[in-house]
Amino acid sequence: MNKKVFTLCLGLLVLAGCVNRDEIYANPPQELIDGVNKLMPAASEFVHDAQKEALKNGQPLTDAQIVIAKEMGVQHPEKVRVYYVDKLPEPTDPELLEIAKRVGYTNPNIAGYAYGYGIWIHHRYKNQRDLLPHELVHVKQAEELGLTEQTRQYLIQMFIYGYYNAPMEKEARQATAHLL
Repeated sequence: MNKKVFTLCLGLLVLAGCVNRDEIYANPPQELIDGVNKLMPAASEFVHDAQKEALKNGQPLTDAQIVIAKEMGVQHPEKVRVYYVDKLPEPTDPELLEIAKRVGYTNPNIAGYAYGYGIWIHHRYKNQRDLLPHELVHVKQAEELGLTEQTRQYLIQMFIYGYYNAPMEKEARQATAHLL
């Protein structure tokens, strides 16, 4: 599929207010599935590389953070590493980066990301009370689905719902709402 047509179709899905996004997510159009499948090699490489870097350079959870991880449903909190950085990672693949920016996944106000057991947190948000628990919900999601399938579902959700309203994001916000 032509990149511009794919992007336009997906943009229309996200912007169309009269469309039932849950129905679309339950039965995504073949063009959406094909487009996500086309992005998956670059997306999978990006998330696996980001996880590997965070696991190599990050800090293990403290005892108190392990308790929080268990509360968020993480099965193996001992595997989690938190990597505090000045700049969060962005996809290097131009098409993936363009889409990430378009759906709101990559912007200067993002505080953190979870890639499997690797959590990236921007230094300026280190003390934000709900951030680590929020990212730990994403770790739980990756444990349940596997990192590659979580990435596939996350991409589909981004195209249909946008970043803020994606079901995985809503689940993480709901699980940590009591911490605000």
